[in-house]
Amino acid sequence: MKEEFKIIILEDVQYDVELIEYELRREGIKFTSKQVEIEEDFIKGLNIFKPDVILADHSLPKFDGVSALEIAKKIVPEVPFIFVSGKIGDEFAVDMLKKGATDYVFKNNLTKLVPAILRAITERDELTELKRSKIELQIALQEKEMLLKEIHHRVKNNLIMISNLLELQSHYIKDKTDFNFFRESQNRANSMALIHERFYQSSDLKSIDFGDYICTLATDLVNTYVNASGQINLITDVENIMLDIDTAIPLGLILNELLTNSLKYAFPVTSSCGLSDGTSASSAAFNCRFEDLTSISSSNTVQESVNKNARITVIFHKISDKFELIVKDNGIGFPKDLDYKKTGTLGLELINRITKQIDGIIELDTSEGTEFKITFKELEI
Repeated sequence: MKEEFKIIILEDVQYDVELIEYELRREGIKFTSKQVEIEEDFIKGLNIFKPDVILADHSLPKFDGVSALEIAKKIVPEVPFIFVSGKIGDEFAVDMLKKGATDYVFKNNLTKLVPAILRAITERDELTELKRSKIELQIALQEKEMLLKEIHHRVKNNLIMISNLLELQSHYIKDKTDFNFFRESQNRANSMALIHERFYQSSDLKSIDFGDYICTLATDLVNTYVNASGQINLITDVENIMLDIDTAIPLGLILNELLTNSLKYAFPVTSSCGLSDGTSASSAAFNCRFEDLTSISSSNTVQESVNKNARITVIFHKISDKFELIVKDNGIGFPKDLDYKKTGTLGLELINRITKQIDGIIELDTSEGTEFKITFKELEI
């Protein structure tokens, strides 16, 4: 609190001004005062004198306290405005308080003036400090948001770099199985990079629209495994549900593995997958790598068949307090003699482990093609 206050006194009666100043000195208040009576001088005093407190009479011959209050709220809204009048009534006083006056004191009871001033100054200082703290907090939050965006951006760039390195390395691989391993790792890196990209583009930085993410990732994967449009019909039935990063990243990896599984195994279109001794037809089909259909584009019969029938559907909804992610295809079906929880393949092992990580449940339906359903609740952090 200041040691000396600047006070504007809006009053036309000199005797009343002297009484106010006397009361201030009697209470030990150090001050510099400026008396004004008309609007022009009042406005000049606000802009040049820059008061700490305004003391105003209700009515003057050429001006009034109500108009002064309205002007003060526009020019110096933080400065306490106290009515000091002999005519003001309780009803009027309450109305002025609603309009922004800080307090009111009756001229016949000036002993309440100094406590009213000190209380008003204290409240003003506390409010000023609160506003300052709020501004500092907003600046800190903005800096934090910028830092989080930068982190997500750098993580995404690093994942893209890893993906590109895997792509470059794969050019030197002759074995088809090893090549597919590299491509799958590349897709996993891309699926996580896409999530980090969504996060630094998100307005709140805490969650992303996972429905939008599903559509983008599914389309990218189909384009990766099938190099011509129309060969596999992708159907998405998803809600625009916001998920935080601790749920979105593991769920994105699960989605990547399930879609990759359907794209690789559901629709074998070549006869290069011969059966080995003791291997069932369904297992052989499952282990057959899905080849780019452009390599057999001369086969119009196969092309028309795949265009017409191949379908992968992704469904994502919230039901009550749980989420459901369903990836299904109308392909050859999951081998009946194969336990998806104990396949020994990296993709399904990842699906099982990550589903446990998010406390989810996996269900497999092979009545019509292959359908995996993941049910889970959003993680509570």
